[in-house]
Amino acid sequence: MSESSAASHIGADAEGIAAVHISSVEAGEMARLVSDHVIGRAPGQVDYRETGAHFRLAELSGSILPERVRDALAGLREGGHDAVVVHGLPADPLDDHQQPDGSHDGRDGIDGGAEATPQPLLGWTWLGMVTRQLGHEYGYRAEKGGNLVHDVRPRPDGAATQSNASSEVDLQLHTEVAFHEIRPDFVLLYGVRSPQPRPATRLVRIADAVRECSPETVRRLREPRFTIAAPDSFSVGEEAVDGIRPIGGTPGWPTIRWHSSIAGDDPSDKAAITEFRAAAERVAHRVRLAPGSLLAFSNSRCLHGRDAFEAHYDGRDRWLLRTYVLRDITRLMSRYGPPPGNGAVRRLAETRTA
Repeated sequence: MSESSAASHIGADAEGIAAVHISSVEAGEMARLVSDHVIGRAPGQVDYRETGAHFRLAELSGSILPERVRDALAGLREGGHDAVVVHGLPADPLDDHQQPDGSHDGRDGIDGGAEATPQPLLGWTWLGMVTRQLGHEYGYRAEKGGNLVHDVRPRPDGAATQSNASSEVDLQLHTEVAFHEIRPDFVLLYGVRSPQPRPATRLVRIADAVRECSPETVRRLREPRFTIAAPDSFSVGEEAVDGIRPIGGTPGWPTIRWHSSIAGDDPSDKAAITEFRAAAERVAHRVRLAPGSLLAFSNSRCLHGRDAFEAHYDGRDRWLLRTYVLRDITRLMSRYGPPPGNGAVRRLAETRTA
């Protein structure tokens, strides 16, 4: 997507999106408090498969976040906002060539040029504070080996795919884990490293996109006529899930379930897909995640994607942390059975809908 497109840049509150900027003075005090109350008490190594200890400490110290950040997140949790963008959080200092170990994204080994694995403890702390204000972290065994925090970075083997490892192509607008019956209520993205020029994360409120579409397109997309496949990042070989109703909710409160693989057999279905995609891109906002930037959004009220960018695979490339959040983690306990103390309840075994 070019900079000349109609997509807007979020610098202040847009309709349905709260933007909060933290001053350097605030950030310095926040870093000191986090060091004393969270990082100084947490285990030295972050555990991508078991976040409980670090996130619990972060949750108990959540008042370190400025009140206006917590208020914006409460609005997201309650449906008053569809997304929250926070810029200026204290960021982890990284050496030029530091990047995550491949084991954190379901791969073994370290890409060429990388030095010792860094520990983004500040990033984990902000994720923990925000996650636990919105709900609880969880994951999928087929996605990054069941990790509850995901390293999102470009990889040579995924450069041209529709996955979080891509860089050569635009990542098309989508709902996270759209093919699965249990999808995140909220998705969190946090910037650990983002070299210039920073690629834009495209964010679309479904309410804005629906207003751009013809009534016939909206009517057709409300019918269970469509199919969606699992994304490239999942280690599955599933066939597409059919009977998908892309637009749900009410006319005044629409929701969305969408993926780049969405398809329909009828020419009118295909025309509706084309019109909706174009409409969504027209109303997209651009969010550039710098180190210390965090984006939290409703997965049923927003679509997101990312512009293509140049990757060098030298340890200096873009690096985000991502977390999936459920409002009510007991939804999984009633399905899988383990008690709340068993972390495995938060790593879904299925790679398909039930």
